[in-house]
Amino acid sequence: MRRRIGIDVGGTNTDAVLLEEDAVSAAVKTPTTSDVTTGITRALAALVEQAPAARDAHAAMIGTTHFTNAVVQRRDLGRVAAVRIGLPSGASLPPFVDWPEDLADLVRAEVVMLEGGHEFDGRPPVPFDTRGMRAAARRIRDAGIRSVAIAAVFSPLNASGEEEAAAILQEECPDVAVTLSHRLGRIGLLERENAALLNACLIELARTTTRAFTQALRASGIAAPPSSPSATKPSSSTWAARRPTSAACATAFPARPTTWSRSAGSARSSACPISSRWAWAAGAWSERRGRSPSGRPAWAIA
Repeated sequence: MRRRIGIDVGGTNTDAVLLEEDAVSAAVKTPTTSDVTTGITRALAALVEQAPAARDAHAAMIGTTHFTNAVVQRRDLGRVAAVRIGLPSGASLPPFVDWPEDLADLVRAEVVMLEGGHEFDGRPPVPFDTRGMRAAARRIRDAGIRSVAIAAVFSPLNASGEEEAAAILQEECPDVAVTLSHRLGRIGLLERENAALLNACLIELARTTTRAFTQALRASGIAAPPSSPSATKPSSSTWAARRPTSAACATAFPARPTTWSRSAGSARSSACPISSRWAWAAGAWSERRGRSPSGRPAWAIA
């Protein structure tokens, strides 16, 4: 019999369920704790007490609003260096240009704009400024910045600029977390860059949350590998720790009709506490079609 454990960590309560095949065989609810780990451990302990077969689960999945809450409540966000590769064009609307001012002030550590990028056919209009990138990497290291988001013009067509910038960063400051925009978004620069920036500021929180989940599983005697459900299939906790935007936006923006207001510049939905540019930027929603950039409905929580 196939058994799976599901954990939902909310702002108030943590729920744990055991599924045997497609049926829920046990369910518990405990208060969420500030350190995350304790609340998950208590929920799992209660689940195992109610259903000892939970120890033999084949998989354990976690869903959480921690990342969405972090953005909405302006807490637990990391400082980020934004690296844009696209000069001489692309300078008129700098990184963070459409962020709420208070949120930008919390997250923005440094903005670097360099020559490079590609045309729509994949050709580079100018060579990538490797010297400028190396100088920026040293400033980032000296400033103690621990997370960097890199976005290059048309990088989904040719990612060499972003990859080269990441390699330089790893040489100069190997402990920094690097988010590459072409792995998160589509062609549009600002939307893709916002996705990378949002991901970068949530990286440390994502690592803390996934580590807490793993520790709680081990403490409960559950050997099932931790994972995070994506829109298509469960993904590893390592993947979830690298891409928290999937968790933040899929939780906040389920695939349901959303009213778009051009004048207000936001999407209004009962399940949408953040402006639609966040949903679109983080890769969970397309205002034009109401679908995820992959073409699939963005319904999963991670």
